[in-house]
Amino acid sequence: MSPQRVKAKPSLKSKTDALIADGHILGWREWIGLPDLDVPLIKAKVDTGARTSSLHAINPKKVEQDGREYVQFTLPHYRGDGHGRIKCLAPLVGLREIRSSNGNAEERFVISTHIMVGHHRLKVEVSLANRSIMGFPMLLGRTAMKAGRFLVLPSKSYLAGKPEQS
Repeated sequence: MSPQRVKAKPSLKSKTDALIADGHILGWREWIGLPDLDVPLIKAKVDTGARTSSLHAINPKKVEQDGREYVQFTLPHYRGDGHGRIKCLAPLVGLREIRSSNGNAEERFVISTHIMVGHHRLKVEVSLANRSIMGFPMLLGRTAMKAGRFLVLPSKSYLAGKPEQS
């Protein structure tokens, strides 16, 4: 009787490396692109504790165009990305009460937009908030990272690389 050969299972490290290479593992902070808003690069904190993603926006207001509701707002200059203020217009999903990490609830505009994370292009909902005192102008919440889409490795940063321009 000849000895049976057992296939070696890939190690957890090799599986993790493959997922990182495929762009399915994110660090606790990542570069995000917002192609619908003409923002090629913005720093985002990846937060599995936050349900909704949020974006720092100045003076958001509801406007109507061609019978549809939109939100008009300004994105301020972001460190290191080389562009100044950007005036934006995005489809309004609705007004929602969002509870912040400090427990305060506020009503915010929620928009629908595409984001770029590495080579992934995703349609997500984003609340518009005053994040001026926060360390990151954008927060990527768990709804944007739906089950099976991404894993988060909290000890690492910028695993997805800079977003691919589409």
